[in-house]
Amino acid sequence: MNILFLILIIPVLTILGLLLSRSKEQARLVAAAGMGIQFVAAFYLLFSFLSERAAGNTAEMLFTSSYAWFEPLNIRFDLGVDGVSVALIVLTAIVTLAGVFISWKMADLTKEFFISLIALATGVFGFFISLDLFTMFLFYELAVIPMYLLIGIWGSGPKEYSAMKLTLMLMGGSAFLLVGLLGLYFNATGANGQHTFNLLEIAASNIPVEAQRIFLPLTFVGFGVLGALFPFHTWSPDGHASAPTAVSMLHAGVLMKLGGTAATGLPYS
Repeated sequence: MNILFLILIIPVLTILGLLLSRSKEQARLVAAAGMGIQFVAAFYLLFSFLSERAAGNTAEMLFTSSYAWFEPLNIRFDLGVDGVSVALIVLTAIVTLAGVFISWKMADLTKEFFISLIALATGVFGFFISLDLFTMFLFYELAVIPMYLLIGIWGSGPKEYSAMKLTLMLMGGSAFLLVGLLGLYFNATGANGQHTFNLLEIAASNIPVEAQRIFLPLTFVGFGVLGALFPFHTWSPDGHASAPTAVSMLHAGVLMKLGGTAATGLPYS
């Protein structure tokens, strides 16, 4: 099995275990065990990646795999990692495990809190290993949705206002981003002659300059909102101030990196 599948399967199985847990103590143990295993898997991925590089593997992406998802639109479940994404996966695993222990004494809706927290982390892990931009966008949205619940339910201060502001701004950014990604799709051609969402195939395509001038600003704004880039940053201070500690850790340590790393890796010339 591709190790990248483990990076996705472990948090999903952890969520299923949380759904079956019958007490707060069980929920805490399941969350800690699942994220502990994810922590080990992330470092195993790191060492495997470094071993491949040391052995002379110079491929742009390692541990790649591709599975058809929706053939009529050539949407695929393409996975792969480079050095940046491996480092961010390890960072996410560390922050998530630390977040579980920081939230150990969470008394209200303990099981639901850990489910939301790990669902948020699942979206982040999926984002960093996706090579298909449509799949990446879905994981992006999966990472955003639990933020509303985590801040709105378990936050402090003006939590309802902060959660709503964060969600509306990120969803607004998603609208710009989706249009930009569709623009890439319709202006790029894959190896099979169809339009493609595959990041590597898009990078190898000759996208017209006129299309770049239209869709670069849209994707830049979309990812810029998530990365809290000025002047789209106003949701971030409110979110930090109201979020539970574990969520604020993920917010600052990982979530804002989604926008920055994706925006710098977009295939525009």
